[in-house]
Amino acid sequence: MKKWKCIAVSILAFAISTAAAGCTKEEIPQKPLKTQIVLWHYWDVKQNKKQLDNLVEEFNVSQDEIEVELQFVPSEDFKKQLALSMADNNMPDLALVDSSDFQYFYAMQPFVDLTDRVGELQNYLPVAMEPCKVGDRIYGQPFGVNCPALFYNKKIFREAGVEVPKTWDAFYEAAAATTGKNKYGTAYGTALSALQSEQSLYEFLPILWGMGADVDQLDSPAGKKAFDLLTKLTSSKAMSRDCINLTMNDLMNQFADENIAMVFQSSGIIDDLRERNPDMEFDVACLPSDTGPVTVAGGEVFAVTKGKKQDQAIVFLNYIADKERMTDYMDGFGLLAPRQDVMDTQFKDDPIKHKFIDIFKSARYREVSVEWPKISRIVADAMRESIIGEKKNEEILSEAANEVRKIREG
Repeated sequence: MKKWKCIAVSILAFAISTAAAGCTKEEIPQKPLKTQIVLWHYWDVKQNKKQLDNLVEEFNVSQDEIEVELQFVPSEDFKKQLALSMADNNMPDLALVDSSDFQYFYAMQPFVDLTDRVGELQNYLPVAMEPCKVGDRIYGQPFGVNCPALFYNKKIFREAGVEVPKTWDAFYEAAAATTGKNKYGTAYGTALSALQSEQSLYEFLPILWGMGADVDQLDSPAGKKAFDLLTKLTSSKAMSRDCINLTMNDLMNQFADENIAMVFQSSGIIDDLRERNPDMEFDVACLPSDTGPVTVAGGEVFAVTKGKKQDQAIVFLNYIADKERMTDYMDGFGLLAPRQDVMDTQFKDDPIKHKFIDIFKSARYREVSVEWPKISRIVADAMRESIIGEKKNEEILSEAANEVRKIREG
């Protein structure tokens, strides 16, 4: 009997093992975990954010080793937050910083040297590379370049009987003539952002330069004339004092809603503008000037922070630096490419955006120095005081000019 029991047990065990083997699922190889890198940016324009999301997603699905994670930091907080992250040694792997801030951040914490790591940088425009260099070495990669132009509402201009202004006196006259009432209340002739940020300088420097002054000549006759324009615009109600609290994106929305007749904006906002008000009649022109065409060269620069993931971050930079790929994605951002061979192919079917290629020829960069953020803040504060109008411009500019001189003297 024991013998038969043993045989039965053996048969049962064999049957169970055979069944188990038959039910075993085929093992699926697990994909290796990707190395995640964090990219900070401050873009609040809807179209730019969407295009950046798409570009990063395309990179992420193009390979199995690296995953880029986007993190948005509001423009007004970005500089402070990145500086704090550097002080705490808790930086993002990649940061998309304003070109005018690049040297300031580099002085706090040197970025990774890209000179021999991103071969396509040799094909970039020298003017675009200027903020990214320390000596002969390259520590940043320009993304797109841009410049402000005069956006104006053609319908409002037509009804007011004014021409596109070419001088700053004509600009004031046009702003005054296009101020009036609309369905929302008061419609203003113009507006400038006067926050304590680079947006303010991006809009105001063409006025200062176009009148023959610079940040080291704030209290000169030409400098005073530039600030007097701000005071004159607000005192005549051709510009609202509320603009001291508005971003450039806020002003774009106001322009789209036809509450403002003229704004200084870049090509990057055109798609959002058209989406917000498809029926709006608008065009762009060179900014007014009393000394010859001039505008501000702007744009963002990718910086790679030093750390364990810097090699992966550089892989992403090589991906977006490719000429053919850049040709595919740059128009979607509404920005000008930082390399001439791509810029020359842009916006063939969009006459308004295409104008920016010629306008950019008169662009000059803000000062590329470690001191610039401090100087920029002084000028922005002077703008705000001039717009508020509680102090005379002579007093405002005397104080501001003295602060700039102290910075220069160290």
